[in-house]
Amino acid sequence: MKMQSKMLAMSLFPLIILGITTIFFGNARIKEVVTDNIENGLQGAAAAVLDTISYADEGEYHVEDGVLYKGEFNISEAVDIADHVKSASDMDITVFYGDIRYMTSVMDESGKRAVGTTAQDIVSEKVLKGNQEYFSDDVNVNGKPYFGYYVPVTENGSTVGMVFAGMPQAEAKAETDKIIGLIAGIMCIFVLLFSTSTILVVRRMAKSLKQGTAALEEVASGKLNGKMDDKIIKRKDEIGQISGAVAKLKDELNRVMSGIMDDSKALHDNSEALHEKTSTSAEHVTQIERAVEEIAEGAGNQAQETQSATENIITMGNMIEDTSREVDTLNENAKQIKISGQNAVQTLEELQKISDKTRESIDMIYEQTNTTNSSAQKIKEATALITEIAEETNLLSLNASIEAARAGEQGRGFAVVAGQIQKLAEQSNESARQIEEIITSLLVDSGKAVDTMEAVKEIMHQQNENVLKTDEQVRQVIGQVDESIAAIGRIAEQSDKLNESRIVITDTVQNLTAVAEENAASTQESAASITQVGELIRDIAEIAEEQKKIAVKLKESMEVFEV
Repeated sequence: MKMQSKMLAMSLFPLIILGITTIFFGNARIKEVVTDNIENGLQGAAAAVLDTISYADEGEYHVEDGVLYKGEFNISEAVDIADHVKSASDMDITVFYGDIRYMTSVMDESGKRAVGTTAQDIVSEKVLKGNQEYFSDDVNVNGKPYFGYYVPVTENGSTVGMVFAGMPQAEAKAETDKIIGLIAGIMCIFVLLFSTSTILVVRRMAKSLKQGTAALEEVASGKLNGKMDDKIIKRKDEIGQISGAVAKLKDELNRVMSGIMDDSKALHDNSEALHEKTSTSAEHVTQIERAVEEIAEGAGNQAQETQSATENIITMGNMIEDTSREVDTLNENAKQIKISGQNAVQTLEELQKISDKTRESIDMIYEQTNTTNSSAQKIKEATALITEIAEETNLLSLNASIEAARAGEQGRGFAVVAGQIQKLAEQSNESARQIEEIITSLLVDSGKAVDTMEAVKEIMHQQNENVLKTDEQVRQVIGQVDESIAAIGRIAEQSDKLNESRIVITDTVQNLTAVAEENAASTQESAASITQVGELIRDIAEIAEEQKKIAVKLKESMEVFEV
């Protein structure tokens, strides 16, 4: 495809796409606008018919013999209202009572008015039950699709019917097609005019580009002394800029080629001199290569020794770090031992206090036991006294009974009293005997308790001595732990200093290693560079010989250009 055709296609293609897009989206927008206009028109027509019927009579809506009335006004025969609206706006009008048509401008296939038919279920649901206006762009009226608008007819607060205003979809579509056809025609005329002007501009541009192409072909053939048309160069558009650039290119190439011709001769002379000097330099570079190789070998050995020293120091550093960690662990353990020892001292002190209180309690119990033993002994003595008194009383009562028997009737009362005294004496004697047995048992137990308390006192005394010894030993351990912590601290401090010295030495040796490695690497690089220089010099000598040949060929090639 020629450039002219490409430019024309690039210019027209976006315009055609724009036109098609405009028609496509415009069609949807036009349909939307037309639908809105139809809805507004239908709403106004339905509302106007409803107002006309409402003001015709103030009576109520009712049906008599299949005829719809409002008061005395016969709505079923008021078809002139619907026919007038249809003739003026192509809108059909229908009045419903409930969901049944009683007055309409819609005709059925036989040419009669389509009364007595019912509305669609969705219309009844929205208008009659929902008491709201309803619009649809697809209402089935007598088997034909309609735009329809329904307005509810209310009476006493309830919906009793509705007024319908509708327009066949075919008429709305015809109106929409007219608008779209008009827009399409305008777009076609615009595309035709733009295409004509574009063709003229493209042809003019192609003519100028052909002249510029011819000038470039002259440059390609070596004709650098040709001239271009000034009209093309003086154009103010991009073609003029391109033509001016081509003219400058020819002038610049003319100047450059003249200089190249002069330089080619100088290149030949310099190539011969360069070949002689590079031959001498190659011999010197060979000697330098041998010296640098010896230096590189020594630097490599030094780097290896330094690296070995670095590894040994790193190993030593790891051991120092391990020692430092062990010292830290030992220090923590010693601190824990000290804390445990201090807790043990506190526990021993509390145990000592408890032992003292226990010893005091045991002393009190011991004293109470001795007191109880003494009291029991006194009770035993008193019981023995009571027993003696009871025996004497018993003896006296026996003597009194004998004397009462001798006295006869006069001593009978005294005999009774003496008998009672004898019984009391016997009871006292028995009680004293029981008390004596109890006291004897109590004295035995009390003696055992005294012996036991003596043993407990001895044990508590030994326990107190052991607690004091343990407390003293724990305090000695705490003192030794304090000394250990101090010694561990000194070890840790020395380890830290040793580690710092190790770090300094490691850094120094590592720096020395790095320097040695850099020296070895630099020496090796120098050796390699010198080797490369030697090779380059030898290559340059060969290149110089080739340059002589190239200079000759260059001179022959330059003879093609006309300057």
